[in-house]
Amino acid sequence: MRINVPRIKSIRDQVYEGLKAMIVTGQLPQGAKLQENDLAELFKVSRTPVREALKLLREDGLVESPGGKGLFVRVLTPQNVTDIFQVRRLLEEFALRQAIAHLDPQRERRLRELQSQFPPFRGSYDNLEEYIQLDTELHTYLIDCSDNLFLRELTGRIYDILQPVRVLSLCDRQRYEASIEEHQQIIQGMLDHDPDRASQVLLEHLREAEEMVLQVLRNQLPAPPETTPPEAGSPK
Repeated sequence: MRINVPRIKSIRDQVYEGLKAMIVTGQLPQGAKLQENDLAELFKVSRTPVREALKLLREDGLVESPGGKGLFVRVLTPQNVTDIFQVRRLLEEFALRQAIAHLDPQRERRLRELQSQFPPFRGSYDNLEEYIQLDTELHTYLIDCSDNLFLRELTGRIYDILQPVRVLSLCDRQRYEASIEEHQQIIQGMLDHDPDRASQVLLEHLREAEEMVLQVLRNQLPAPPETTPPEAGSPK
């Protein structure tokens, strides 16, 4: 007789998943210092599973130790964002073309369901969190439809790192409205089995999202120190 024993998550895994969710959703903001004692008290566990969970989060790229002094929630720099979006464009275009090749009636129905959920967000900027969830759901579904397990793992890690600043790509009302239309066009290109058109819209969509995030991050950077021009005749 075969017995399926349910997998019981270790305390380390529970702390890891809890901390990861807090980082991805922004409850633990970028740059927040992570103290083992404080986290152990928060999760009502010893320091050992917290230390192990933080090690996993560091391997995921969600936690960093600048200068080797303490652990902090990773702060995404403009260069980080540029690098991430370069990889996203490569992986998601490949996934999109694979997904179109693997479409079947069931997947087409699911795409139409997703497509129908975008129009209600037009003209309404009050449900941004719900819209981001739908945005993430669509991009994740495209990856799932590629039927490539390793691609899912790669993009999943990238999405987790990028998620805390994802809202920045929609902080402009005009960009938000354009994003709704782009998502619908991507889906329509897939339903029409037109990988070139769908890919073109997808790549432009990701470029626009990247530029908006970069614009916001650059505006948040401290201004360079002002320099006083030397007086006439003084050494330079």
